[in-house]
Amino acid sequence: MNEKIDTGSWQYFELGELFDVNYGVNLELVNLEEATPTGKDAIRFVSRTENNNGVSAFVKKQNIYKPNPANTISVAGGGSVLATFLQTSEYYSGRDIYYLQAKYELS
Repeated sequence: MNEKIDTGSWQYFELGELFDVNYGVNLELVNLEEATPTGKDAIRFVSRTENNNGVSAFVKKQNIYKPNPANTISVAGGGSVLATFLQTSEYYSGRDIYYLQAKYELS
């Protein structure tokens, strides 16, 4: 299926018009306890990799760390710079990970 997208009505915008830009939780994987993806308290750990939707491990969720919210876009500020992925579940993030949170409901 080769649908043509009509870009004639598209307009330029500033990222901040659509999203709040936030710095992630900034954790170090070495200081967390790794878990299996299906583990009871498992949560994704998103790093600066361009592979696997940015998920480099699953770790045990701890109440002392507030995860980044679900349905945000993770953006690597270092490593694989600007590797950008939609995260549909809450997640922890490593160093230099930002997340974009929509200001409006998006489809």
